[in-house]
Amino acid sequence: MSTSLLGGIIFVVVFAGIILLHEFGHFIAARLLKIDVEEFAIGFPPRLARLWRGKGSMKIGDKWLVIPRNFDLPFDQNVSLHQPAKAVAMEHRNKLVLRSIKVKSIENGTNPDPNPEEDSNAITIPLQPGEVRINGIINEIHPGTEFILNWIPLGGYNKIKGEENPDAPGGMASASPWKRIIVLLAGASMNLLTGVLVYTLFFSQIGIPDTKTTVIASVNSPSPAQQAGLQAGDVVLAAGGENITNYNQLISITHTYLDRPMPLVILRSGKTLEITVTPRSVYPSDQGPMGISIGEPFVPARTWFETVPVAFSATWQDITSLLSLPGRIIAGTISPQAAQIGGPRSVWNLFQQAVSRDVTSRQTTSTGATAARPTNYTLLIIISLTITVAVANLLPIPALDGGRIFMTLIEIVMRRPIPAKYQVMINGIGFIILITLLGFFYIKDIIFPVNITLP
Repeated sequence: MSTSLLGGIIFVVVFAGIILLHEFGHFIAARLLKIDVEEFAIGFPPRLARLWRGKGSMKIGDKWLVIPRNFDLPFDQNVSLHQPAKAVAMEHRNKLVLRSIKVKSIENGTNPDPNPEEDSNAITIPLQPGEVRINGIINEIHPGTEFILNWIPLGGYNKIKGEENPDAPGGMASASPWKRIIVLLAGASMNLLTGVLVYTLFFSQIGIPDTKTTVIASVNSPSPAQQAGLQAGDVVLAAGGENITNYNQLISITHTYLDRPMPLVILRSGKTLEITVTPRSVYPSDQGPMGISIGEPFVPARTWFETVPVAFSATWQDITSLLSLPGRIIAGTISPQAAQIGGPRSVWNLFQQAVSRDVTSRQTTSTGATAARPTNYTLLIIISLTITVAVANLLPIPALDGGRIFMTLIEIVMRRPIPAKYQVMINGIGFIILITLLGFFYIKDIIFPVNITLP
């Protein structure tokens, strides 16, 4: 298989997977909080097939009945609510399991007979052992989630009951504000958890950072570091007479030695060397005073569990980096060009490049040797995308989860909900604006994609 085709497949799978996992987070939270989800779809319409319908429940009179899996109610639940019904149920483990049901029809808009026992449409099927008849008014209906497979495999969606209707029992809008916030947060939380899990896989491949060791990752040219003879891979043991225990300490000491000699003790190829470098007070925006990039060496993880706290820490750093991006652009510490976020075409090109690099780094040479350190660019792009989607969805923009959370917080503070019609209007306008901006952004990205070259 060519790397171009493989890159395209991975792009589609990752893009669809991020959306589907986001929606699955909403679904899990809603079901745990007893909020009805009418439909969970894999892909987008048109419909290919119905996979199954989950278990549901309904209340007739004062009795609760279990609606079995794949049982389709023979009536519209919205029309038949609060109407008389006759049902046959089976007693099973102290529960009543629905076997059949019939609802009295309403003709010409007249009120139904309040006494369902006299209904001419009564169920006359003889009862089997363990079966009972249930007659009464339908007070609640929770038919169970319908799981759908659609033709367009680019993610999925939830259809949560009563998202804008506070009068729908068991629906989203009728739930408490805190339950709604939990459901809205669950989508982004699932994306962030995915980022953590992929990070654990990444650190399992390359090792976990040794936070107590500071290593020089690269040396700029020209720079004071190059003039002093520093090299990539040098481990900084001491600076300015102080032992270095983390790279932030080295940065802090460096800024106290601007324009004056700073003694360094480094470890290179097992040998200790003393080097003097003079950090500059004026330097390019993409470099530091010494002209080096620093980091932490990676050591093999003894167990998979050892990568988990490191993965959470790395995910948090990515979140703070995204949130601080506008401030860094305003402060001039990063250029707007460097802060551009690529659209679908840019991400597609990046996936092609990443997959090609990763495959090449793992291919055997003619002598049978493999690359000393296989790259993991694809994993890093997946992490970046899923965390970016999570953070973007939580921004307080109407039509996004963050906008809905913001309106729910207003409801909590004001102790009364924003009228449903205004919520629908705000979200509708926000959705139109958002789609328009995304359309402009995507068209621009197709014409002028962001060019990113992996190291």
